[in-house]
Amino acid sequence: MAESMCWHHSVQPLSTFGIMVTTEAQAENVLFGDLGAVKVTLPNGASIILSSTISPGFVIQLEGRLKKAYKNY
Repeated sequence: MAESMCWHHSVQPLSTFGIMVTTEAQAENVLFGDLGAVKVTLPNGASIILSSTISPGFVIQLEGRLKKAYKNY
């Protein structure tokens, strides 16, 4: 069986990263977990497209964390 390609196996940094999850915990893990995109493959200035059923307050909190992680968010 072929192994599916995951974003964290990307050879090059991603300039655009789309997230489509159900919960805030999932979004947190995708961005900031051990293999999170912020640690692994998102360069400074990358675009993040968040298409999830999470609260606006959580999105505002994510924005603050991303601004701390990247100068050019």
